[in-house]
Amino acid sequence: MRKSAIIFDHDGTLVDSIKAVEICTNQVLQKNGYAAASSELISEGMGYVTHERFGFHSGTDDITRMHTMAAEFYTSMHTGGLVHLQVYEGVQEALDALASSGYSMGMVSNNQGIFIRKAAAHLKYAYDLEIMLGEENIKAHKPAPDGLLQAAAGLAALPEDCWYIGDTETDYRAAKAAGMRSGLVSWGTTAAAELSRLNPDALFNHPHEMKAFFLSLLSD
Repeated sequence: MRKSAIIFDHDGTLVDSIKAVEICTNQVLQKNGYAAASSELISEGMGYVTHERFGFHSGTDDITRMHTMAAEFYTSMHTGGLVHLQVYEGVQEALDALASSGYSMGMVSNNQGIFIRKAAAHLKYAYDLEIMLGEENIKAHKPAPDGLLQAAAGLAALPEDCWYIGDTETDYRAAKAAGMRSGLVSWGTTAAAELSRLNPDALFNHPHEMKAFFLSLLSD
């Protein structure tokens, strides 16, 4: 029997990390002589790999400086950011139900792998996910399909039997590039109207909808 798998994005999909990212990003930007970024720009930048995100916020194209700020950002996130993270309401219930119903589940993020695994353990949903990959674990980052395909292989599932669930156009494009079905969530960083224009395979406005949708697939 072929295995069905669901692979999730981290920020804006499972975990509300906006406050943590905003606080820690602006600490680093201001430390390095740049203006603080607005909440809107922080949300807009979260689709980037971390060092590229600091180029986006600061305007610098100095790759060494970008990587330095990314490293400083993760130091700040590891030491003070965790307390500002929270699982979106309904996500834990959905993950528990899908895992107990037989879905294999994983996570692929452009965030740091060490950090997302630490966050998953801290927020106590790590046991629902069999594989968690971040930027340092993947050769090419989203919207490239590499991480999604790597996760599918780790879950022993074919790409066509996988869904990738995220909250941005980057996530949608990664799913399509990987040959997976795309699910987008409107409770993250992108409004439902904008996501709808992408015509994903599924659009969810609440984790309860996502849970019900995937449970219904098991009975088809």
